[in-house]
Amino acid sequence: MKSTFLILSAAVFCSAPLCAQENYSLWPRRPAEVEQAQRLIAAHDYEQALRLLLPFVHKSGLAGHESRRLVGAIRTRRYLSASHPRAHTHTVRRGENIERIAAAYKTSSDLLVLINAMVAPSSLKVGQKLTVFAQDLRAELHLTTREITVWDGRELVASYDITPSQDLLTGGNAETQLRDREGELNGARIPRSSAIFTSSNRTLRLADGTCLTGSNSAPRSKVVHMARQDANELSLLLGNGARVSIVRDEKAFDPFPATAQEPAGANK
Repeated sequence: MKSTFLILSAAVFCSAPLCAQENYSLWPRRPAEVEQAQRLIAAHDYEQALRLLLPFVHKSGLAGHESRRLVGAIRTRRYLSASHPRAHTHTVRRGENIERIAAAYKTSSDLLVLINAMVAPSSLKVGQKLTVFAQDLRAELHLTTREITVWDGRELVASYDITPSQDLLTGGNAETQLRDREGELNGARIPRSSAIFTSSNRTLRLADGTCLTGSNSAPRSKVVHMARQDANELSLLLGNGARVSIVRDEKAFDPFPATAQEPAGANK
């Protein structure tokens, strides 16, 4: 289990924008603020980098795309750690286990295992202190621009590149929700109750039938392909029931409509 945690931690905290330099020599020139932000990130000055990047996160084109990826790489570290903005302490009581605690705080047991660096989550002790917080983020699935973004209200948390199947590109904007998160390892399905779920490759299933995955064995229709590391990270950020906006018409999309739509596929 210890090696499982170390593998997952490495996957989460080594996002590409922070760990490797990409070759942009053939790309259009980026704004000076974005270039300066990359230098600040290399120097581990994340707060100043965020101040330079945030004005660009709603822009289109290269500047917006790169800024969202960089902001996401910085903020994901916080949202998947004990430094989460709304983290607090839970004291384990008699009769509690990791699943009950996760359900009480509307989060997932695999996220609690990660942020608390638990080697043996089945061996909780009465009086043990755990860092907890709710998974209350929402996502926007931008199909035409091939990007999924994760938000804490109006604050960008993460951004990932995607490749949607052709059948998802037609139609209008819609609201749905995350129905379930599944695991796969060496071709075998791993239930969320399994001790090795944290080391599995994740697939996220939406209530409208759309599948978000980094697996090569995904269905051919209504599937959104992502890098495996990105799908695993997204699975940790979003809890079951999380709101997901499917965006096909960017100009018509309003993330905060006056009257919220009924999520597609949601239980009545």
